Amino acid sequence: MSSLLAVETSAEACSVALLLDEETTVFFEHSAMRHAELLLPAITGLLENADIGLSQLDAIAFGRGPGSFTSLRIGIGVVQGLAWGADIPVVPVSSLAAIAQDAADAAASEARLICIAVDARMGEVYTANFRTGENGIVVADGGERVCPPAEVDSIESDSFIAAGNGFERFSELAGLGSNAAECFPAEVPRAETIARLAIDWLSDNSPLPAGLAQPVYVRNKVAVKPPPG
Repeated sequence: MSSLLAVETSAEACSVALLLDEETTVFFEHSAMRHAELLLPAITGLLENADIGLSQLDAIAFGRGPGSFTSLRIGIGVVQGLAWGADIPVVPVSSLAAIAQDAADAAASEARLICIAVDARMGEVYTANFRTGENGIVVADGGERVCPPAEVDSIESDSFIAAGNGFERFSELAGLGSNAAECFPAEVPRAETIARLAIDWLSDNSPLPAGLAQPVYVRNKVAVKPPPG
């Protein structure tokens, strides 16, 4: 698969990447509450600059979450609509895996275990552990979950990498972060990494129909209504 559009909106950044024959162009902007405004123009701009139509792409990859309920719905809604309209399939990728991959690539240490903790609001974090495989691509080392920062799993390893904004936003994670060989609290999921992970996933799997582009929230309660006045 040589042509892929990737979209990532699970966090505070709006990120789009276009992969054509191993060359990648990127749009990235920190944009809390502006995903709906930025996403479609960013996609259109990348396609026009590359002089390629959406229907000429092999698939659309997307960050499936976990992450912000509203921004995920915006991003995946756009992905579904575009994929349906162009009659192309989709590829879901864990947004936490994208953070883990970038942290693993940036690390100077030889640690292969990565612990992710991302602010999930409501005093909780999204967390998961990953390992770097022999090919340099991260793989899940357990499931993704949401929990209070103090309940993030301790790492039974002498050397691991920590990544995600939870390590700078919650004092309960300070000890775990300081025990890591390296800590990357500024890492956020990026569309170009979603594309890279999608290509790896497609080496053993087939892309999915557009209707299966669904978010993964992890948290069962994604919205809380205020009590009646």
